Amino acid sequence: MPILELDTKIARRQDLDDAPLKLYMLFSAHGGRDLTRSQGPGQSMTTSARYIEDPEALVAGNAVRLLRNGREAFPSWLSAIVAARVRVSLEMYIFSDDTIGRRFADALVAAAARGVAVRLLYDYVGCRDTPAAFFDALRARGVHTIAYHRPRFGRRRFWKLWRRNHRKTLVCDGLVAFTGGLNISNEWLEAEAGGGGWHDAAVRLEGPVVAVLEAKFLSTWNRRARKRARLDPKALAKIAVAGDVGVAVVSNKELGDRFVIRRSGLHAAREGRTRIVLANPYFVPDRGILRALMNGVARGLDVRLLVPHSSDSRLVDFAARAVFEPLLRAGVRIWRSPAFVHTKLLAVDDAFVSIGSYNLDHRSLAYNLELVVNIIDGPCNAAAVAMLEEDIASSVELTLAAFSRRSWFVRLLESCAYALRRWL
Repeated sequence: MPILELDTKIARRQDLDDAPLKLYMLFSAHGGRDLTRSQGPGQSMTTSARYIEDPEALVAGNAVRLLRNGREAFPSWLSAIVAARVRVSLEMYIFSDDTIGRRFADALVAAAARGVAVRLLYDYVGCRDTPAAFFDALRARGVHTIAYHRPRFGRRRFWKLWRRNHRKTLVCDGLVAFTGGLNISNEWLEAEAGGGGWHDAAVRLEGPVVAVLEAKFLSTWNRRARKRARLDPKALAKIAVAGDVGVAVVSNKELGDRFVIRRSGLHAAREGRTRIVLANPYFVPDRGILRALMNGVARGLDVRLLVPHSSDSRLVDFAARAVFEPLLRAGVRIWRSPAFVHTKLLAVDDAFVSIGSYNLDHRSLAYNLELVVNIIDGPCNAAAVAMLEEDIASSVELTLAAFSRRSWFVRLLESCAYALRRWL
């Protein structure tokens, strides 16, 4: 299907009520298996695995640890790079030439100098503020470096700039992996260290799921790398059991599986019995996601949403506010944080948590390469919810009475911004 035609179809019906879209999903990458609907509770699944839409994707035997903000994530990432002896696979949307960016650059160069195969895949648009000389220096010092969808003059492919690699993954020696919402930039450093103090989350993974995560990276890398820098995912060694946690890696493709992350989140929400806790920095959802949250309240669930009071996009903020009133009327509780909460996290009941790069907006749905890990683990769920509750405690709860008093002009701005959501 032509790419522009697909984009048009996605834009017309984001909530998947359109039959052609369901057919596209049915045959795009699932071997004819219909995954447009959640699996019924009567199907054979363990109690906790019912939150996973595709049980075959659930990999057992892993150890998982939640990393809060750059204060915990960056030292853990750097330590893994320093300890690497065979290979480092790094995929990043933003890699800045700043204090923390140069620390990572030095660690990658040092790894390459000791014979480690270092692969860096960065997004060209995401790194538009990073000088080309920064990445040229990495290449010159032995780091295999590729820009995702770098424009090539003379070729009519500038539309590819609209499609970006928004994933953030790091895999070292095929033994330990990280993913989440953090980029390598000073915005994620704590304010005391001169950073932006953005709030975010990542996870550290050990066990068989690491190979799955690295295979996702290599699938994108190998299509762009020179032959000598490629690595066949089939050559990855099997990893021993490291714990008792089940993890499903869920990622989309440039054209296929565009809805797979959305479906996995909706499935988990529909399986909820007690609570849904959601944090997202760019909350501009389609009708299907809005219905899932409202229906959760109607089923008696405690549904909570945490968003930043102000993100780094004023237009997105107005678009997000357009959906607050119907959510509040349905009983969804909403908090707005004075800090920029960049966390992309969904926790359902006391067993399921999803963390990754996926924003609840049209760009993540239709254009970006995204990845999340869906985790079945009580302790990880408790740690994630505790983190969000700490952010909620320092946030302001939005009430329907107060929010309804905004002026007609503000309401108009919100409606106009939401109408433009497919182009934000």
